[in-house]
Amino acid sequence: MNKKKIIHQLSLSDIGGVQRSFALYFPYALKKSNFCHYIYSNHDLLDNFDDIKKYHINIKKSPIHIIKLIFFLISKNYIIHFYNNLGSPSLNKLLNLFPSTNLIFHERGSIWNAKDKDLKVFRKNALKAKIIIANSNATKLMLSKRVGIPAKKIEVIYNGFFSKDESLKLKNNTRYSKRFSVGYIGRLDTPKGVHILIQSAKILRDCDFFIAGQGILKNMLMKSAKNYKNIKFIGSTKQPLEFISKMDTIVVPSIREPLGNVVIEAGFCKKPVIASNVDGLAEIITNNINGILIDPSNNLSINKIPEKSVPIPEVVVNPKTKKLQTPKEIDPLDLCKIIRLFKNNKVIRQQYADKLNKSVKFKFNIETYFEKLENIYKKF
Repeated sequence: MNKKKIIHQLSLSDIGGVQRSFALYFPYALKKSNFCHYIYSNHDLLDNFDDIKKYHINIKKSPIHIIKLIFFLISKNYIIHFYNNLGSPSLNKLLNLFPSTNLIFHERGSIWNAKDKDLKVFRKNALKAKIIIANSNATKLMLSKRVGIPAKKIEVIYNGFFSKDESLKLKNNTRYSKRFSVGYIGRLDTPKGVHILIQSAKILRDCDFFIAGQGILKNMLMKSAKNYKNIKFIGSTKQPLEFISKMDTIVVPSIREPLGNVVIEAGFCKKPVIASNVDGLAEIITNNINGILIDPSNNLSINKIPEKSVPIPEVVVNPKTKKLQTPKEIDPLDLCKIIRLFKNNKVIRQQYADKLNKSVKFKFNIETYFEKLENIYKKF
């Protein structure tokens, strides 16, 4: 009997959270799955993903690939797994022409970028899906309350990373600095709140701050940090876990964060995390138990953002009230206070790090993520 085929439709031309977690899942699925897996996208692969190159097709390279994708849509032998395409108008047009009953939409953050005028497309695409996967309860809440998708059609599956029994072996743990080191890793774009971290760094001159990543705000952020020797931009890194391992603490000062993959990675690296108490971050961190969450209290200070930057979300999820609210940002002085606490108390840092490690291994392991996806595929 031929195995049913899974077509994963996502772009691997970038190295964001969606791509990093998929790159860990896909090789595992190739070994363990009862299905055959392939990747279709509109872009060439980033060098980071060369090891799965033979399973990838860029549909823009040939009309034949587009025809094949259309065939997959209408065939019952294929399941099409779309990542962050729920709001795609072009996909909606395609699905209107070629109705399909084998669709999964996997929402991992695009709803935060949508304007109210865009929600109609989200609703139309949602009607065409057999199931919608959300990467967090915050994402499910956004889809149900903002878009109006029935909650029973949405299943929450947390991202899976490493094995629950795995101890990470890193090649290079050599630190960047002998001083207390605070790290940020991720896109340098509007929702990430890196400007807040820089404000805190200007106050905490006795700590070194390392910022890893690329993005449209890089030049603006570097200009803001000019003449501060304790703020260092190191660019993109192909080894995010090695970067995390060199830090004393990781900071996630996000304005919005559907889940927070960096927090999970820090947990696997046994590093303590300070994060904004917004959206899905509270589903990883329990405040004062396995990390510190800071309530956003300030109006947004970022302005004059470049035209192509990620838009400021119209609403975010308040983890305490479970309601949608206008986005705010954390106070840099509040962040300074917690960084000082961590700097001056290694025991507290280690306690948070150990508890975070234990909780992420239990909640965000690759085995659980894989098994839940397999169970969904079996329903088709």
